[in-house]
Amino acid sequence: MSATRGAAALSRNSIGLTQGVFQALTHMGPASGVASSLLVAVSFAGAATPLAVVLTLVVVLLVGAAISSLSRVFSSAGGLADYVEQTLGHRAGAFVGWLYAPLELLIAPIVFIFFGQFVAGTIATSLGLDIPWWVFVILAAAFVCVVNIRGVKQSTTTGVVVGIAELAIFVALALWMIFSPGGHNTVAVFDPAQAADGWSGIFKAVIFSILAFQGFETAAPLAEETRDPKRTIPRTIIYSALACGAFYLLCSYGAVVGWGLENMGGFASADSPWIEMAQRFWGPAWLLILFALLNSFIGNANAGTIAASRIVYALGRSGRLPAKFATIHPVHATPSFAIYFQTGLAVVVAIALGLALGPVPAFTVLGAVLTVFAIIVYMMTCIGCIRYFLRQGRLTPLQTLVRIVLPALGVLILCAPLYAQFVPWQDYPGNVGNIAAIVFVVLALAASFLPRRPAMDTAAASERPATETV
Repeated sequence: MSATRGAAALSRNSIGLTQGVFQALTHMGPASGVASSLLVAVSFAGAATPLAVVLTLVVVLLVGAAISSLSRVFSSAGGLADYVEQTLGHRAGAFVGWLYAPLELLIAPIVFIFFGQFVAGTIATSLGLDIPWWVFVILAAAFVCVVNIRGVKQSTTTGVVVGIAELAIFVALALWMIFSPGGHNTVAVFDPAQAADGWSGIFKAVIFSILAFQGFETAAPLAEETRDPKRTIPRTIIYSALACGAFYLLCSYGAVVGWGLENMGGFASADSPWIEMAQRFWGPAWLLILFALLNSFIGNANAGTIAASRIVYALGRSGRLPAKFATIHPVHATPSFAIYFQTGLAVVVAIALGLALGPVPAFTVLGAVLTVFAIIVYMMTCIGCIRYFLRQGRLTPLQTLVRIVLPALGVLILCAPLYAQFVPWQDYPGNVGNIAAIVFVVLALAASFLPRRPAMDTAAASERPATETV
């Protein structure tokens, strides 16, 4: 049976608050974020990584205030790109759309690279079998593709299951280390002097912490498939940010206690510090951490594919991409062509970059690109929120705080990590990521001036209210 286009629509009312929160949580991949992005953050902040996590959570909540405010007004699979278009105009929306789509499209490749390297290394160490890492990239991508094609409810339900599993296991280990006999609990983790370069190291750690949080807003592209989206999406965004922030804070603090404050210099250079700590504190039960990490990688890739496919679908429906991208599966009501495209792209990018640069440098390059894209998209969304609600007028003091002041603070604070990403200029392979990010941004800016194709339909436009619903 062939897929359909045109009047076909995404599956309505398939997602509730719980599924939306875990869609965002699995997109962030809490366990994989602790083992990858925050691992890099530790190399800059050392034992003060919990301080970097707290600062990042503040920034995320400031941006979340803007996104949740706009999600009460606009509901579209275009997510943040649609918000910016409605608040700052067509070209600004197109610019963000050409950044937001690659941002989400690159989530799966970066996850697959780390997943393939992690699984291949674990099998080689434990069983002595040398299996190429890219084999696991293909297997994981095929699994995620099948789950996504079969329906958003099934794929987000998968996210709930794997999300609960990984959170519970990592929280248990973190608490075990914190309250174990002889544990060295301390408030020194909030002292910037614990970072090698003081506040400079803290702000560099914030950059990679932002990468760990990236995805907290991904309930927004699911608005057309969510029950009561103008109430559910805002709560989903804030709840997921708070939940993941608490998780990262607990785990980063538990890691300092478990590894040892005075030994944090060797944490980031260890092959797999969380596996080592699990083996030390849990013995044979360390396999639970392995299970949680595998779950997290798959859940992260699954959630990234959900968000990316909806954004690409929206671009096809609006006319910015060929109409083929707006194809809907006739049985499962999912954006089938967008999912196939995302899967193929993820496999090609992951394997090509991984073989060309090596898995670890490839992760660093993609991480730099993703961080730059995320910061720019978040800043544009905050600016759009400020402009929209200033033009609406008649704001209460609380509304002024949430919709004007907090987003403005978010823009100002995000300037610091964006500057730190480029100054001073990084050595290889970080400079490759920066160059790629600059090229992408320039291309996105140029693409925003291209003529727009006629939209597939007016379904999205009909769902954008002229006034706010509160």
